[in-house]
Amino acid sequence: MPLVNADIAAVFSEIADLLEMEDANPFRVRAYRNAVRTLGEMGRSVREMVAQHENLDALPGIGPKLAAMITEVVDTGTCAQLKRLRQEVTPALAELLKLPSLGPKRVRALHQELGIETLDQLRRAAEQRRIRTILGFGAKSEQQILDAITALQHP
Repeated sequence: MPLVNADIAAVFSEIADLLEMEDANPFRVRAYRNAVRTLGEMGRSVREMVAQHENLDALPGIGPKLAAMITEVVDTGTCAQLKRLRQEVTPALAELLKLPSLGPKRVRALHQELGIETLDQLRRAAEQRRIRTILGFGAKSEQQILDAITALQHP
């Protein structure tokens, strides 16, 4: 099935999440998030634009580097940047992003403060009430995390 704009946007969204987990420059993360928004709001197929050799960096928020990455994703289904980031960020840590109550910043905080890298470690930390000791988390957050883990493991 050919790629649609949402597929390309998903690649850029994952890149932004992984960069944010690495505590990358916020402007760089924002550039990827803006690209996701631009791709999502477009009324035209980016795949067709690439096929017609249109200038992608004329799109709002898309510079030459992001335009080249869009072309790479259209041509291959992925990009080198995403592959590199997936290797740098522990796969189990990236798995935590599947929980609706956790975003990249919260995953990074859990990893930095409690050394959490897996769902099992996260579940144990929540059951032991250690998550609430992290700034920005509380008892309610802990319970949401436990509920999300249960829902993920027992659909």
